Amino acid sequence: MEVFEKQGAEVRISPDEMEASLYLIKPEEKTEYTMADLLELLQKHHITFGIDMKAVELMQKGAIYQREVCVARGIRPVDGQDGYYLYNFDMDLNRKPTVREDGSVDYWSVHAVELVEAGQVIATYNEPISGQDGTTVTGKPIKAKRGRPLPPIAGKGFSRSEDGNTYTADVTGKIEMLNNRIIISSVYEVRGDVDLRTGNIDFRGDVVIHGNVTAGAVVKASGTITVDGICEACTLEAGKGILLRGGVLGGEKAVIRSKKDIQAKFFEYCYVEAEGCIRLTSALNCKLVSYEKIYLVGKRAGLVGGDVYATCGIEADTLGNVNEVKTQVHVGTSAEILHGIFELESQIRDDNSLLDKVNDGLAMIDNLAKASNTDPNSDDRKVALLRAKLAKQAEIAQKMKDLERLNEIVKRGQDATVQVLREVYPNTIVMIDQSTLVIKDEQRSILFKKKDGNVVMHRLGDVVD
Repeated sequence: MEVFEKQGAEVRISPDEMEASLYLIKPEEKTEYTMADLLELLQKHHITFGIDMKAVELMQKGAIYQREVCVARGIRPVDGQDGYYLYNFDMDLNRKPTVREDGSVDYWSVHAVELVEAGQVIATYNEPISGQDGTTVTGKPIKAKRGRPLPPIAGKGFSRSEDGNTYTADVTGKIEMLNNRIIISSVYEVRGDVDLRTGNIDFRGDVVIHGNVTAGAVVKASGTITVDGICEACTLEAGKGILLRGGVLGGEKAVIRSKKDIQAKFFEYCYVEAEGCIRLTSALNCKLVSYEKIYLVGKRAGLVGGDVYATCGIEADTLGNVNEVKTQVHVGTSAEILHGIFELESQIRDDNSLLDKVNDGLAMIDNLAKASNTDPNSDDRKVALLRAKLAKQAEIAQKMKDLERLNEIVKRGQDATVQVLREVYPNTIVMIDQSTLVIKDEQRSILFKKKDGNVVMHRLGDVVD
């Protein structure tokens, strides 16, 4: 603290200049401090704001000596508060099932779609608070932090009130926050079963079915598909994810496809393909294909029978069963993907060769027209070749895109493994890339990985290179 002196009196100012204290030494006999002396002392040291006159007077009249007394206080600034939004919907959806304490899996805990009703308030805006400036005991102003406003919410499917503070849904549908934009899109909601009465569904958006999907029904959606009940021998195709809170009794006819993840309690006798992950509790005699990873979640979660492929790996409790039903699992790069890469590369070479011939034909027509002093663009042959060129370029672009996807899958599948927490039963076949291992004796807690071109087994928990 800075110390100032006058006739045995000291003024002490705090480093932040928010407080000033007075310290009086007992004066000589027959002398005393006057109010004028003390106020003059404060003024000399620039104490001009927040002076507590009662405290000064108490020191002077009460003869308070050898004790420091606060005689002035500044006002600290009160920072403002930025504007903020309160959202009346769940922006952090739980997209994975909850495993209960008993090991069972609660697929009803998965919250894949948040629905709102037309007219529902989805968000309210709270204006910024400006704040209040402060002042030191020496009269210096201290600027408070000003609250900053937020820009209006962008997106579609909702309206903003005249005062700009209330946002209301215009339509009933699915609401989600994407890149700081609120999107409310149409949802096709079926309160019961999808059957002959409802007919097939082909919807641009999300589909929510609160009942079952019966045999023969077809449900297609550009967004997500959610089914609360059981799916029979039906077809489901989604541009985004699929959530089946029950499962599929496919009768060897059900087809389930998604451009993203698929989650279900169980699959039986069906074909399932996902560009993303597949999460389930059990599968019986199914063909499962995931270009990411397959997770079997829950107590005794496992695969029995069928043919299961996952690019990045498989995690399960059990593979096969005590009856030694043939169960095949495959991770890494499949022969089908390698063949697809070879075919696409061959087709692209042939297409580019054909494109070169088309370009040669166009050049020839231009040269002939130049020699005969005619307009080449009026030649029907050139028009036909230009159309062929555009069509072939579009084909090549699509094939290049498909080839890029397959190469990405191959890259993704490097170092893929199969992890089994409990039993691996005999007659289980484990494939990694093109290498195969047939299990002849029951194994437990095994990690399958590829080493030196072979599928090898390691006990889970062992250190492996």
